[in-house]
Amino acid sequence: MSKNILFKTLLNSWLNQKKPMIMPSTHAGFTLIAENHLIPYFDKQKIGCITEAKIQRYILYLYERGRLDKTGGLTVKTIRDIILVLRLAMEYAYKEQMIPLLNWDLIEYPKEHRIQKVVSLSKNEEQSLIQCIYMNLNRKTAGILIALFTGIRIGELCGLQMKDISITDKTININKTVQRIYDKRKKSSFLHIGPPKTKSSTRIIPIPSLLMNVIKKFYTENPNHYFLIGKNKPTEPRTYRQFFARFLKRNNLPKVKFHEIRHTFAIRAIEIPEFDIKSLSEILGHKNVSFTLNVYGRANLQQKIKCMNLLNALL
Repeated sequence: MSKNILFKTLLNSWLNQKKPMIMPSTHAGFTLIAENHLIPYFDKQKIGCITEAKIQRYILYLYERGRLDKTGGLTVKTIRDIILVLRLAMEYAYKEQMIPLLNWDLIEYPKEHRIQKVVSLSKNEEQSLIQCIYMNLNRKTAGILIALFTGIRIGELCGLQMKDISITDKTININKTVQRIYDKRKKSSFLHIGPPKTKSSTRIIPIPSLLMNVIKKFYTENPNHYFLIGKNKPTEPRTYRQFFARFLKRNNLPKVKFHEIRHTFAIRAIEIPEFDIKSLSEILGHKNVSFTLNVYGRANLQQKIKCMNLLNALL
């Protein structure tokens, strides 16, 4: 009977069926979760034996000792990502009439006690970075400036071509991202240029006039040139991260990850009362305003202090 199919067999069948329907990076991520977490745990279990209770025990296992280096448990977010792959595979089995439908509403997750803190540059650190960029202005440092004043992701920046830049309208069109994707099963990687992270990540961003003046210095008439390198082949994110780390170290600037430049842009924008959250959400390429608020709303303590101090007039 189909319910006696081994979980590993089901997972491989589902991954093959899903491959043409999702982005290569998503498929690679699913495969990585399958190989690192799901197959080692469920492996030769029959899919008909995987119940809600077993899944609940698996979640507890992941939370307590799910790390691959055997040093403890995983975060709730990581656990949810793993269970999502398990759920999609099991729902595929249900649609193929292999098993009854599992009741996923019965599944519970541990409470996440750790507060996820958004790391960003302070205003003074940001100004120091900007000053160092102007003193060492070239294509690559101009890329840091673009990220600092638009919040685009590193893959989107690496994928930015001259044809995506409108000097007349003072806009950039974010329509692709560059990624190096690791194939766990083939134990190899490849460079992929494809659509941005989500549908909402495809967007047009207006550029401040002073930033556009910097972009013009490195603009070429060849529409296929990538901005960061001025050639037809893009710089890959890993290479650009290494450049960014060296630039910070060389100029005695605080060591931060490149993604924290995106956080810095968002927090500076929230600090400006006239910069509405809807516009910020669309510029960042978030799926909705509530997501933007969840990520950055709690980060802006200074703005909350200003708001609360307005109550002084009533005292």
